[in-house]
Amino acid sequence: MEGQLSASGGFMINMSVIKAFLVSPLKWLRVTVAVIFFIGIAYAFLHHIPAWNVPNMTGGGEGVEDSFSLARWQLVPSVLGTLSGAAVSAVILGVLLLLTLLFGRVYCSFICPLGILQDIVFRIRRWLAPKRFLKFSRPVPWMRYGVLALLAACCVTGLAGLSLNWLDPYSIFGRIMYVLAWPAAIWSNNLLAADSSSADLVQMDYFPAAFPVLLASAGMLGLVAVMSAWKGRLYCNTVCPVGTFLGLLSRISLFRLGFDPASCKKCGKCVKPCKAQCLNLKEYKIDSSRCVACYDCVRSCSEGGIRYRWFTRVRQQIPAQKKKVPPASAPSSSAAVPSIAGSSRRQFLEATAVGLAAAAFSGCRGDAARKLDPTQCVLPPGAGSLERFLDICTGCQMCVANCPTHVLQPSYLQLGLKGFMKPRMDFATKYCLYDCHRCAEVCPTGAIRRMPVTAERDTEGITKDTTRIAVARFYVCRCLVAREDMDCGACTEHCPTKALYTVPYIGRDGQEHRLPRLDPSLCIGCGACEHACPVTAERPEERERRNSCDLCEEKCEFGRRREMPPRALVVRAVNPQQKAVKKFEDKAVDPVGDADFPF
Repeated sequence: MEGQLSASGGFMINMSVIKAFLVSPLKWLRVTVAVIFFIGIAYAFLHHIPAWNVPNMTGGGEGVEDSFSLARWQLVPSVLGTLSGAAVSAVILGVLLLLTLLFGRVYCSFICPLGILQDIVFRIRRWLAPKRFLKFSRPVPWMRYGVLALLAACCVTGLAGLSLNWLDPYSIFGRIMYVLAWPAAIWSNNLLAADSSSADLVQMDYFPAAFPVLLASAGMLGLVAVMSAWKGRLYCNTVCPVGTFLGLLSRISLFRLGFDPASCKKCGKCVKPCKAQCLNLKEYKIDSSRCVACYDCVRSCSEGGIRYRWFTRVRQQIPAQKKKVPPASAPSSSAAVPSIAGSSRRQFLEATAVGLAAAAFSGCRGDAARKLDPTQCVLPPGAGSLERFLDICTGCQMCVANCPTHVLQPSYLQLGLKGFMKPRMDFATKYCLYDCHRCAEVCPTGAIRRMPVTAERDTEGITKDTTRIAVARFYVCRCLVAREDMDCGACTEHCPTKALYTVPYIGRDGQEHRLPRLDPSLCIGCGACEHACPVTAERPEERERRNSCDLCEEKCEFGRRREMPPRALVVRAVNPQQKAVKKFEDKAVDPVGDADFPF
């Protein structure tokens, strides 16, 4: 007999225990893959920080490149990459959809970093309150499909970039990593570097994001953490449109988890660890649209009452259960079906109408972009037009975290409402390196196109070193040479294309100086001149007399306001960006004057 001592003195193991053991490796497979994706994607954001750089994964090594490839396995970036024409993204998207059609929502527990973060929060809550368990709960279809309908309406009306910016789970995780985890990692690195004599640990500068960006990221983290600690995967099954879309596909998946009534004893062990609250033990049903394939229920069942089944076997159980329903209850249940269906249909139409109304009311499709300040709309090379960039970029901050000079910073409202938390060039922080295109290499959505960094001068095609993303404007009235008769060549020394050079200039002191001169046809808008310019913004006491400048012949107009610019050189965005500049080798003027460099 099973479970008793045999004649040889051995113990005969219960066969149901063996079956459960053979199925339980699914959970460990899920945990292993989830740890790889979570640590890998987090490392892609933090590998620049020495204290968080794993010794066998140095910056620029193969480990870093592998972590970037993990970010491309996210659903929304793969969809946007496919729409951008990336063949790799199309293959990844096909694999993700195929896995969903085969095994259900494995993406949510295996690959999605925000989902894995919710599992971590839920596990911590279980450690703190081990006697508190979740129970089966009814779905909330009006919220799930309402959010999905709103996203679809935004995509139709041209507001996909705005909606995905707030709803894409990978982008939410990316902002949590850069805006919140990045400062904490730098603080810990600087703390260790101050007390360490190791040459590998160095102090790092931190460029804080705007307070609204910080507040929005902290709010999203708080919302996800509270919902996870309270109801497990509540966020995934009510708010996340990716989970709702994959849930619809999971309804027709070929293999699904299902109850085995012959083996199930209704002990309730499977219901307690279910973070999706989708196990209806009374009716022997599992809501496949909400099940995230964590396999905690499979591991907790020692009787083999839950297992993967072919979808035809699941369908065969439904008619058998309906035949057991008393005839008296059949009319009432059937009469309730049209009411529920009609209510769901009305709620779906209402949600769609709300989305279309909100999109029409906002009216920020393309006209708003032309009203933005051109000095604040400089995009990374390869972004193309402003409209294209705002539609494809989801603001995941991967390019911002991996920019070597941190000239890329998350925007607040500089790019408009659609550009909230999306990267822009901030030349007050740093400038774009002439031979670097790291932002395009790590972009998972294709919002920043990849281009060769350099090429032979006789070859055709667009390269990064000849792509104009902006153009500088030189204000003589702010230059120290014309204003204070000082010898300065900071801008000409830093210009990589020789667009800035110096010409003889007789100052008011009667001596000869070297005054910078700008050739716009050679400027690529890297911002090196603006960053190097020693002229700072006006002091508060100078604001009253800023409109009475007499150092130049014409009035300096900065943007749309008739006022003094903050520096002698200001970089302004151009649109579209994919335009090659003239070969600067044709005119290589020595920018160094006769006087010594004073800075």
